[in-house]
Amino acid sequence: MQLTLVVLGAAVPILVGGLVLRWRPRHPVGWLLVAHGISFFAVLTFDEPRTSRAGRVADQFGMGTWVLLFLWLVVIAYLLPDGRTANRFWRWWLRAGLVGVAVFVVGAAGDREGFAETHDGAALPVPWLPEPWSGLLGLTGLVLVALLFFGGFGAVWWRLRRARGDERLQLLWLVWGALTVPVTLLAGWVNHFLLDDGPLFTVALALVAVGLPATAGIAILRHRLFDIRIVLSRTLTYLLLVIGVFVVYATLLLATDRLGGLLAVGVVAIAVHPAYSFLRRRIEQWVYGLRADPGAAIRLLADRVEAADPDGLVAAVTDAVTVALRVERVWVETAPGVSEAALRTRMVHRGEHVGYLAIQIPPDRAFVASDFDLVRDLARYAAILVRSEQLNDQLRESRTRIVAGREEERRRLRRDLHDSVGPSLAAVVLKLNAAQSRTDAAERNALIAETRDEVKDAIAEVRRLVDDLRPPAIDEVGLLGALRQRASSLSGDVTFEVTGPDGFLPLPAAVEVAAFRIASEAMTNVARHSGATRCRVGVLVDGAFELTVSDNGHGADQHTVRGMGWTSMRERAAELGGSCTITSRPEGGLVVRAVLPLTSDEPVTT
Repeated sequence: MQLTLVVLGAAVPILVGGLVLRWRPRHPVGWLLVAHGISFFAVLTFDEPRTSRAGRVADQFGMGTWVLLFLWLVVIAYLLPDGRTANRFWRWWLRAGLVGVAVFVVGAAGDREGFAETHDGAALPVPWLPEPWSGLLGLTGLVLVALLFFGGFGAVWWRLRRARGDERLQLLWLVWGALTVPVTLLAGWVNHFLLDDGPLFTVALALVAVGLPATAGIAILRHRLFDIRIVLSRTLTYLLLVIGVFVVYATLLLATDRLGGLLAVGVVAIAVHPAYSFLRRRIEQWVYGLRADPGAAIRLLADRVEAADPDGLVAAVTDAVTVALRVERVWVETAPGVSEAALRTRMVHRGEHVGYLAIQIPPDRAFVASDFDLVRDLARYAAILVRSEQLNDQLRESRTRIVAGREEERRRLRRDLHDSVGPSLAAVVLKLNAAQSRTDAAERNALIAETRDEVKDAIAEVRRLVDDLRPPAIDEVGLLGALRQRASSLSGDVTFEVTGPDGFLPLPAAVEVAAFRIASEAMTNVARHSGATRCRVGVLVDGAFELTVSDNGHGADQHTVRGMGWTSMRERAAELGGSCTITSRPEGGLVVRAVLPLTSDEPVTT
């Protein structure tokens, strides 16, 4: 068994190291693997004490060389996958550890008690170090060697958290191989406490001797051999499960004197399946995200959105999907991109397309059916949130335009009053002053007549400004009458019909103006662009004000350019919290339907 261990522990690293040097001659891991194989063979082959003086001198200076059994593998952990340390800190940590190895070997060479114990009480053949110095050097070196060993785990973990793509896959191969270390420790305890130092520990050492060099070589040469993440997740699951079962079983055996074995078997049998399910779920979540638990993914999305700023809903959605799927990047597109590395899923809310949920799939990963199912579920919920932010942006833009339009209207009124009504009234005052100063009646009457004309012009200008603010026909003949007047003025090639209840209750002023403007714009479009011969305008008041304008023209298709008129109608309805839709009729023509709430609370006042 010992010979088999030596052969495997030496041959496999040398063979793998040779392959690495064959294909990657500049990679230091190849030389380290060869050095590990040679060291493994030398340390385990010459471990028996020798009787000749030269042999005892070699034994003395080789007492600390047992660290070479794992030293080169630890150095490989610092250098994978590119042959360099992760950063300057780990480079200095590695150097300090190597100095500690040299210090430990020197200190161990002066260990009188250790040499005497293995050589039947013989003294050191070369007593070159005083006892205190050898003990101090040995202890200092041992501490540095321990820090070097455990620092390797820290270096791999630090690099693994920042690695992406192929580099991450290579590191996962090393992690998988490193799992042989806890397996060996567990086998050593079982072998010592339960099996009376049988051959189990030797078999576990052989596993380490073969597993770590082999996985290090695969990480460099063939890291895409198969999906290491699946293998690693399954290995972790069963390893933790075995450790847990062993601990429970051993604890119950030690705690009970009677029926201990039967009780332990019962407890373990009951606990195995829940423990397996828990471990598998947790480990797969660490490796693949939440694809096995769509409910948790939806809760994560809800939590992220609830904590997000109202203007950052899309960012919260993409962050949550990134975490749930364990991918590098997720974004939202309004139109599909051209990159082939992204998976795009349509987001539809109430039949309306709102964009694409784009997911950058890592080059080292292939999505399976459960991944696609989770993506579709997340896209459905994300569509609601993305549409909400789109509507929020549209509302913000609409309010901005409304405020800008209000200010423009105020500036226009000020300009018109200043440039037209103001000078007219000033001229009236001047002419009245001139008429007052005239003594001739004919001249005075002529000035008064001119003043009267100026006042009439000023009154007409004021009436025009007032009419621009609110159509006067609404106050004169009501909304239906105003619509009929507008239809009559547009009649020609198109016959308009305006219908509605004659005695409905008074409407809010804002609703009347918005309804008149929307109907006027719709009827104008029919008269100018539709090619229709008939147009029907219908008004209905039943909890809300509903206006319908339909024609029998040629309608619109996907190539029709939707201009400012269509946008203006929608915005006027949105200002009051209503809606305006424009759809095609199956038999030809368009239908403009506006629904306005009957409320006195106006979102924007002018």
